[in-house]
Amino acid sequence: MNGVLKHQKPVKRLRPSFLVNGHSCRMVPVVSSLKDTLVWMDRLRYSSMALKMGRLFCLGAVFFVLGYLVSTALKVPGLPPEVVADYAFSPETPAQEDLALGGQVEGDQTGAGTQVEDRTIDFTYRIRPGETLSEIAYAYKIPYEVLAYYNSISNVNRIREGMVITIPSLENLKLAEQALAKRPPKTAAPVHVTTKYVKIDYETRNNGTGVTVQFFIVNPLPEDLLAFEWDFGDGKKGFRPNPSYDYSSPKTYIARLTARDAAGNVYKSNPLYVDIPHPGAVAEQSSTRFITLASPDEYFVVNGTITGVARYPTIDAAPLDLSQSDQFFTKVRFEKPGFYGISVEEAGHEGQYYSVFVSPIPTIHADATAVNFNWYRTQYNTGTTSNCGPASASMAIGWGRGKYFPVSAVRQAVGWRGDGGTSFEELIKVIQNQGIAASIQPLQSVQHIMEVIDAGSIAIAVFRTDGVKTSRLDPATNLFDKYYNDTVGHYIVIKGYSLNGEYLVIHDPIPSDWGTNSFRYGDEISMIGRNRYYATTELLKSLRRADMIVVPRQDY
Repeated sequence: MNGVLKHQKPVKRLRPSFLVNGHSCRMVPVVSSLKDTLVWMDRLRYSSMALKMGRLFCLGAVFFVLGYLVSTALKVPGLPPEVVADYAFSPETPAQEDLALGGQVEGDQTGAGTQVEDRTIDFTYRIRPGETLSEIAYAYKIPYEVLAYYNSISNVNRIREGMVITIPSLENLKLAEQALAKRPPKTAAPVHVTTKYVKIDYETRNNGTGVTVQFFIVNPLPEDLLAFEWDFGDGKKGFRPNPSYDYSSPKTYIARLTARDAAGNVYKSNPLYVDIPHPGAVAEQSSTRFITLASPDEYFVVNGTITGVARYPTIDAAPLDLSQSDQFFTKVRFEKPGFYGISVEEAGHEGQYYSVFVSPIPTIHADATAVNFNWYRTQYNTGTTSNCGPASASMAIGWGRGKYFPVSAVRQAVGWRGDGGTSFEELIKVIQNQGIAASIQPLQSVQHIMEVIDAGSIAIAVFRTDGVKTSRLDPATNLFDKYYNDTVGHYIVIKGYSLNGEYLVIHDPIPSDWGTNSFRYGDEISMIGRNRYYATTELLKSLRRADMIVVPRQDY
């Protein structure tokens, strides 16, 4: 059967069709095969064109999207203004009220609010009355030049109330700084800028937690100036013509003003030394009572119970003789001289604090009884090392009127010059201007001092410091002799004398360690110039003037 089923017709095997010399062999199969081939080739051609067109379409779409994104990015105000040369802000641009700054924080001199906005994005800011571009840049910690560049502001005179500017995000701020740094410097005709002088001054008032200082321009008038930058001395700045500022930490701050006028002239001010006192030095802020025991045998007496002694872990560890005290009445004698901080629970004065000084020898002191402020002053951090005269005058005013009058205020009234030296005539004028009947009287013997102290007054004297011995012991615990090695003319306050006349009790305003003795009133012992004992003969022999400024106490 040769592989063919019975009754099945043999299947014809097709032979390959081909052309020979243009003539076909087996014509019908060849023609059919050729048609199929041509159809297939035609289909293949059209499919290739479709593929190419599809590819071209995809590429076109990609370029379209990229072009759209780039054009959109160029219109976003977050990019540096240099990218879009014709982009500018208009005062009519509506502010985003939900992103606008809140109310001005009390004591915030920038006027730029709380700065609580999301700094990951740009946001708009509507300029408030009186604000300057410098003020806004400072509030947001943006360099002034960068903020102007970011907003295409070439003239600060364009800044007006109601104008809307853009605050850049932190990321865009970096981009703007980089772009600005790459810009070539402008070549312009040299402008002659004149540096002129502006006189400033200030007034102070206690605010309960510190001091509020009102700064103001004396001359020229603020209306003649265009831009203001106040340096308050603590790292903060202000940009108003007459700003007020709150200080809280006790210190002497140096404030200055730099201003400009419409012609571009720069104005530099005189320095202002703004003294912020420790609360213990201001009657209005201090509840401490300052007590002087004029003899080691004198008792400290209160209607209450001692609950603590500064620098001692327990009352039993303190050098106190409490043998005559009970829970309602305290009569204590101190076993060592010096300064003590005593906490007492007494009726009507829970937690009353006493600063007690115990004299090492029997003396006559001109201190008032239980005054609530410490009138001792130093020249520490008051602008110059030659402020012993103003410091002594400040103590005299504190003693005579019962009020705090800063050392820097005396210095300001006297005026600043070279070495900071002052004269009796300058100091007494400041004291008298505070309503104290001070006078210059002879000082040639210890009897002159005794008469002044016995009359309830104190005296300011000036001497050469090398005429009094320097203590060889710890000056914080040994109260005799001076505690420095200077050999200069120096002002002091004489406030008492020993009963035998051998020593004078001195308030010495720290001449040599004025820049390092930063402990103020806190530990009761670091004020080592307060209540020192100088030998009478040594002091009188080293006087620079044979007279003294006598300061009586006024009624207060």
